[in-house]
Parts: sequence; C-alpha cells; structure tokens
Amino acid sequence: MALKEENRLFQEGNKALRKKEYDKAVELFAKSSDMGNYFATFNLGCMYYFGDGVEMDQEKSFNYFIKASNQGDPEATNRVAVMYEQGIGTRKNINKAFSYYKKSAEMNSLSGMCNYGICYLEAKGVDKNIDLGLNWVKKASSKGNGVATTLLASYYTRGLYVEQDYKKAKEYLELGMEQKYGPAVLELSRFYKEGLGVEKDLEKAKELEELAHNIFIED
Repeated sequence: MALKEENRLFQEGNKALRKKEYDKAVELFAKSSDMGNYFATFNLGCMYYFGDGVEMDQEKSFNYFIKASNQGDPEATNRVAVMYEQGIGTRKNINKAFSYYKKSAEMNSLSGMCNYGICYLEAKGVDKNIDLGLNWVKKASSKGNGVATTLLASYYTRGLYVEQDYKKAKEYLELGMEQKYGPAVLELSRFYKEGLGVEKDLEKAKELEELAHNIFIED
C-alpha cells in the first residue's frame, strides 16, 4: 500500500535529519506538517527548541508545538503545558498549563498524566486534591512511565502525600527498574547501600549502580 504523501514527506524528512541535511529536513517536515502530519510538526518544534540544525528559537518552537497539539498530538500538548508552566517561548501562565496538562492526560500522554497529577498534588492552576493527584500519577506509572513510578517511590520514601513506607517505595523502584528507567535503578541502589526497606547489601548496591549507568548510556 502506498504511503500517504504527508507520511512519505515525514519519512524523507527523518532521513534528511539523520544525514544532518537540516535545510532539507525542515522543508520536508514543513510540507508534511501543512498537510496535517503532527509528527512532522512536533519534529519542527523539537528542532527549534534544541537548536538542532537550526537557530534556536523557543517562540517558534512553542508555536509548532501548539500546532501539533491542535493536530491531535498528545506529547506536543504536554510540551505546550510545560512551556506555559515555565514561561519558555511564551508568557508564563499556570492556568493555561493546567488546561493543556489536562488535555494531554485525556489524550493518553503518559507524561501528561503524570504532570496532570502533579498539578493536583501541588495546587498548580487548580485546588489541591491529593487523592486525584495520586490516582493520575499511579495511572501513568501503571502504563509504563518511569518518571511517575520513581516519583511515587519518592513520596513513600519521604512520607509526602502518603504514609512513609520504605518497602512500598522499594516496590515502586523495582517497577521502575522493570521499566528500564535509570533514576529508579540508581535510587534502588541507594536503598541497598543504606538499608532502606531492605537488608543492607553493598555488593547489590554496586551492581545496581552499574546497571543504572548502563541504562543512562543507552538512553
């Protein structure tokens, strides 16, 4: 089956990007984006955000992420929220950030779910609601988001929003390890090094630290 033209242009743009043919990549992504391909629009946003082969322009990046969000991209929608929250490429607006986090979570962005939950936990653009906030962070974790999983572990470690429970924290860190999230493995190493919720085991701690390092390299 022949590729749709916007998808063909997007794939050609990716090939050009890998070859560091940046002008060609931008041209191909722009054509694909104008035909409705939100992956191409998102890539343009990333290129201008990081200055990847183009002059860094966070305002232009923000506009591309807005466009990709309007085209239905969950991850771009989360990016828009982050930029509103931090005032990157646009004026800081926590209420708009919350609105976009909500939208991205409802679009099944795992990062969006986690960030939406944090909004309720930290009263960002909305009244604090610990139960609702934890539910969204747990939902992101259960679907494979290592950031959310490690965040939950930190809550149980510190006794923040939940009763302190090192064993429960350790369970989340082990889940984070299954999700191949480096920071979770590094924190689990610390648990074995200090004997938090587990018998102290320096050899195990060293193994986990090396594993975490390898995961970071792969990422």
